[in-house]
Amino acid sequence: MKRLLLCLLAFAACSSDDGRPHECVVPDGLDPDWIGTLGCESDYQLLWNDDEDAVFAHTRSVNWIIDREDGDKIYFIDTPTFALHYFFAAQYLDYGPPFTPVGTHAEFNILNYRRENRRFLMGKIVRYLDQDLLTIEFAAGDTATADMIASAYQRVSDSIYDGDRLVYRPVSATQEEMLPDLEQRIPVIRTEAVFEGQTYQPLNQQIGYGTLRFRHLVELGGEPLSPTDIVVLDRVPNDISLVSGIITEEFQTPLAHVNVLAKNRGTPNMALRGAFDDPDLRAFEGLLVKLEVGTQDFTIAEAAPAEAQAYWDSFRPTEPLSPDFDLTATALIDLDDAGHGDAIRIGSKAANLAELAKIRLGDDPIELPADPFAVPFHFYDQFMSDNGLYADVDALVADAPDLAPQELGERLFALRWKIYRAPLDPAVRDLIAAEAVSRWGADARIRFRSSTNVEDLPGFAAAGLYTSAGADLADGPQAVENAMKVVFASAWNQQAFVERDFYRVDHRRVRMALLVHPAMPDELANGVAVTINEFAENRPAFYINAQLGEVSVTNPTGLAVPEQLLWYTWYEEPEYEVITRSSLVAAAPDWPTYPAVLGEAELERLAEYLTAIHNHFKVLVGSDPNFAMDVEWKLGPGRVVVIKQARPLVSR
Repeated sequence: MKRLLLCLLAFAACSSDDGRPHECVVPDGLDPDWIGTLGCESDYQLLWNDDEDAVFAHTRSVNWIIDREDGDKIYFIDTPTFALHYFFAAQYLDYGPPFTPVGTHAEFNILNYRRENRRFLMGKIVRYLDQDLLTIEFAAGDTATADMIASAYQRVSDSIYDGDRLVYRPVSATQEEMLPDLEQRIPVIRTEAVFEGQTYQPLNQQIGYGTLRFRHLVELGGEPLSPTDIVVLDRVPNDISLVSGIITEEFQTPLAHVNVLAKNRGTPNMALRGAFDDPDLRAFEGLLVKLEVGTQDFTIAEAAPAEAQAYWDSFRPTEPLSPDFDLTATALIDLDDAGHGDAIRIGSKAANLAELAKIRLGDDPIELPADPFAVPFHFYDQFMSDNGLYADVDALVADAPDLAPQELGERLFALRWKIYRAPLDPAVRDLIAAEAVSRWGADARIRFRSSTNVEDLPGFAAAGLYTSAGADLADGPQAVENAMKVVFASAWNQQAFVERDFYRVDHRRVRMALLVHPAMPDELANGVAVTINEFAENRPAFYINAQLGEVSVTNPTGLAVPEQLLWYTWYEEPEYEVITRSSLVAAAPDWPTYPAVLGEAELERLAEYLTAIHNHFKVLVGSDPNFAMDVEWKLGPGRVVVIKQARPLVSR
């Protein structure tokens, strides 16, 4: 007892035969800013951060710092108080000569993350609760050598009571490259193994109210969901109608299309392994519930109808949304002659691509689809008027409030079929076909992409509601007409109609333009990026997803995990953190940039594009301090990075 009391009073843990502490260090009632050893569970609990924005849920982390100029003295830091190592060092370790000064935040970062003659080694230990795993990790931008990492591992391991469980996890490509050396010296684990062991994944941390429904993915088409439902799904859907919350049994990525929709709509979204048969969830089936998705966990409970109604009402504007359009543009529009302000004539998707063409990196433009043009709203309006289709729209809008979901679906299908069967003015069809042939040749395959006046509205992003279609010019003008009418008809997709209706959008003012450009059939890879760190606000970064070929990153299956990276924008030199590597690349060791989708030069090029796009559009529309861009890109023949589209990221 005397030995234990002396240890506690000295804040130094007692050691067992293995040299590690095995008694609590901190006496009851004390709450230190740091301690030199972690001797028991309660020591961890005093210091750990369990509520931060994190890449992985169900984690607990403690920051540590080793002073190499003071005999490798180690400090385990009160992490909620000192979220950044610099704040702790500036307060406690700026001793003066002969020690190297802590300096400014920038000086501290450059010396201690980027230089070999650094004073401090720094990182964190992380408990992954789902995997029963304890890791030591360095920052993605840390250029610590293999010797430094091994030395820090040993110092940390010797200073914590459960150090025999500690393994090293690399978080950047540079750190991954050192694994062949390090795995001969210390225990290591790769990120993929950590990701696979997660049981809970928070995608959009919000609160939602709705009736809890269970649906197999294959049932979604036959059993329409309501905006007042919260749905549990066995798989990640390609798309989903407006609902009040989503729980998938299969893991997603933050840029999966369903999560982009959840963020646009402000509704909770999460993944939970085994969710479809989870007895705790099944107990609420068919009941009105409140779902709260948090960083580290979720809660679900029965809800009062009045609370739920107030929640649903909060999403709907008090006045109808009446989208603008301008029909005076009666000729095809070359996007070199258009810009962001032309959305009122050609829709936001086409206008945003036109704006991208204005951006320069030095003297070089951004790589875009070759020579695109737009078919303005005038042509859709003329088609609908010539065929008397607006009368069908008026009748549908008038009847919709009294229609059951299945009846509404049948009426919308009938309208879409009527649009597809209606004739397009041959002069218009031939004009567009001839324009495409003149730009890309008679054998080209082209894409007609939807570009409406009901996208990217304040509070209503409408991402993914409409359809794109392709045509082979070699098949003649009729193929062009058919593809155009597929896109025109998609204005009346059931999901689009229901979501517009919920947000009080005036359906009668919907107009569809077309963005036309050549298809890219030989793409080597594709991806999506957002110019904001989806995981941690205090570490600015681009979040990049990538996958081989045409396998979707926004709608991946459980068998095709995309690459996920955080490209940090606050380091002295480019650095990025690897969250997951592509499962398809892992199975293709002959891929030129294995184990990465993109090579370093290609990734740097993409980051340059993202920086330029973010800065350009922020000047145009970026009044929100959290402004960010949502960018789709492809890796084309010759490994050229091509930007497919960009739009301001809309989140409620």
